[in-house]
Amino acid sequence: MNRILQIQLVRIRNFLYSQRFRRFLVFLFFLFVSASFWVLQTLNETLEMSVSLPVKLANVPGTAVLTQTPPENVKVKLSDKGTVLVQYLYRKKLLPLVVDFAQYDKGAVSDRVVVPHSDVARLLQPQLIESSRIQEINPDTIEYYYNRGLPTRLPVKVAGRVKTAAQNYLEGLHCYPDTVELYAPSGVIDTMKYAYTTEVVWEGLTETVTDEVGLMPIKGVKYMTSKVEVKAQVDYYVEKTVEVPIVSMNFPADKVLRTFPSKAKVTFRVGAAYSDRRWEDDFVLMVTYEDLQENAGNKYHLKLKKQPKGISHVRISPADVDYLIEHVASKNEE
Repeated sequence: MNRILQIQLVRIRNFLYSQRFRRFLVFLFFLFVSASFWVLQTLNETLEMSVSLPVKLANVPGTAVLTQTPPENVKVKLSDKGTVLVQYLYRKKLLPLVVDFAQYDKGAVSDRVVVPHSDVARLLQPQLIESSRIQEINPDTIEYYYNRGLPTRLPVKVAGRVKTAAQNYLEGLHCYPDTVELYAPSGVIDTMKYAYTTEVVWEGLTETVTDEVGLMPIKGVKYMTSKVEVKAQVDYYVEKTVEVPIVSMNFPADKVLRTFPSKAKVTFRVGAAYSDRRWEDDFVLMVTYEDLQENAGNKYHLKLKKQPKGISHVRISPADVDYLIEHVASKNEE
C-alpha cells in the first residue's frame, strides 16, 4: 500500500515539474489578465441595472383605514457606468421610498390616491449617485385607497358552481357569517349589492360539505372578515307513493261522475328530509265536465291539477281510468 502511494506521489511531482504544467500555468495567467482587462473595459461602459426598493406610507392618521395598500416594492432601472452601478450592490444601499400620506390627503371621507411618476422619481433621486439616470420605474405610479367613514355591511353570496350527484340534491347553500363589514370608496360601494366569495367549484356531491372560502378581492375594498364558512347542505332522494281520490268539478246538478277505480296512486321523488310529511292532501286529481265532453272513448287520462313544490319524477297509476256519468233523478222526475 505504501509503495502504491509512493508511486502516485512521484507521478504528481513529475507532473508539477513538467514542461506541460508550466505551459498550463502561463495559459491561466494570460487568461486572468485578459479577463481582468475585459471586466475593466466593460465597467467603463454605460450599463443598465435594476434595483428593488420597498415602499412605505408615512403619517397615516388613526381615523383613516387603508382599503388598498400601496405596492410593497417598486423596481427601478438605472443607467450609469459599470463602476458606478457596482456601488449600489456593495456600498450604497438604497432606502425605502417614503410616501407622505398628509401630502396627498384632501380631507375626503374616502379617496383613491395616485402618486404620479414624477413624484416617485423625485422621492428616489436624492438617494442616487449624481451621474445615475432613471430609465424606468415599475409600477410607474403608486396607488392606494383610504376610507374615513363607517363600515358598510353587505350580504355574502357564493360565487361558482355547486352540483350534486344524480341521486342527491342541494337542500341549501349557506354562508357563516351571512353578512360582512367592509370599507370602500363611495363610488365602489354604490356598485356593490353583495360581497361575493372566491369561486367555488364543487361537483358530484353526495354529502354535506363545509369549507372556509375567501372573499372576492376588489380594488379599493377592505373586508373586515378575510374568510367565511360555506356549507353546501346535501340530501338524497327517496320515492314515495300516496293514494289520491279522483274528484269531479263543474258537473250539472243531475249528473254524477263514477270512475273505476275511484282513487289513483301518485308516486314521486322527494328529499329524504321531507319523506315523513303527510303528502296526500297536497295532490289533486280532478276531472272536469268540460274535459269529458271533449274526451273520445270511455277512458280518461288522469292529470294532476295541483301538486306541491319540491318534488319530481311524478307518476300516476293507473294513468287511464274507466268512467261513467250517471244521471240523478230530481224530485219532480220521481
